[in-house]
Amino acid sequence: MLNSKKAKKIASSTLIGVTLITTSACSKKEEGAPKATGPVASIITTAIVKQETLSNIVSSVGVINSISSPTISAETSGTVSHIHKDIGQYVAKNEVIAVVDSAIAKLTVKEAEAALKRLAALLQNQEKGLVRNKKLLKKGFISDARYEDIESQLKATREQFAQAKAGLDKAYDHLEKTSIRSPLSGNIEQRFISVGDFVNLGKPVFKISTSDRFQVVLLFPETTSRYFKKGLSVKLSTPTTPDIIAEGEITDIVSMIDTSNRSIRIVVDVNNPGGWSPGASVLGEVVLEKKPNALTVPQQSIVLRPAGKVVYLIKNNTAIQQVVETGMKKSGRVEVISGLQHNDMVAKDGAGFLTDNTPVSIQGGR
Repeated sequence: MLNSKKAKKIASSTLIGVTLITTSACSKKEEGAPKATGPVASIITTAIVKQETLSNIVSSVGVINSISSPTISAETSGTVSHIHKDIGQYVAKNEVIAVVDSAIAKLTVKEAEAALKRLAALLQNQEKGLVRNKKLLKKGFISDARYEDIESQLKATREQFAQAKAGLDKAYDHLEKTSIRSPLSGNIEQRFISVGDFVNLGKPVFKISTSDRFQVVLLFPETTSRYFKKGLSVKLSTPTTPDIIAEGEITDIVSMIDTSNRSIRIVVDVNNPGGWSPGASVLGEVVLEKKPNALTVPQQSIVLRPAGKVVYLIKNNTAIQQVVETGMKKSGRVEVISGLQHNDMVAKDGAGFLTDNTPVSIQGGR
């Protein structure tokens, strides 16, 4: 066996050799590695700031109401014998929609006709008698007093005849009113009677709604109230006829805020484009604001940073942070009110990973 001094000498020589080999290998490895050239460029796509027309459009669902909805009342008393129209059905002007039993009215007409006929015959005889008595007066066969009596009787009969004629006209009118007619063309909105009901003069029997012109009430958030004004155009459509778009205008703005839902009421008048009925739901769209030359960028280009909303301008393959103010949105693009100019190049995909003065590598189209 080797003595201890010789063993220590051999171990020391071995350790030195291993250290030299390791140091030499590390030196060769460092010499072969590429040197760092700076920060790695971020890969992005870009977009150009465009000019386009933007519209601030708000929408709401409302209900179609008839502008004119008169209530028809009974013009005579009696029992309802027939009903010809029901709720939702269309009626023409002067069309009969219900009938009150006319038996008594017809009897009254017959009595009035008979009374007038009797007085007509009496009047005819008295007129002939007056002519005869006038001749007798001239010959002295009757006195003046007698002739005046005959003349007075004729005058009284003529008055009775006029009264009877007026009575007959009234009877005819009463009979006519047993047929309840619509005063205008439209749809039955409400029916208040049934067959067998007894109606008194003035009792409401039907409510008619016209269908040529409508009024629509739309509710909008109170935050939009400053944008609305009378005369503003409104586009309207209904689920029943989605292909028909009607245009009306704001005729009234209810200034009082509805405390239950914090909304304002917008009243719109519109002509019936065809096929619309009162009570149907309607979608209303109002263009509150239109900008013909708004600057826009893709939604992806807007990034939220401590400084606020920013985009990254691309200049000489470098991303430069730019604080912007945004506005309206349209089809994935956002209006930039300040901070950019037309045709500026901005980062799109990958913008969220950028910081100010980051080198970039542009991929794909713009």
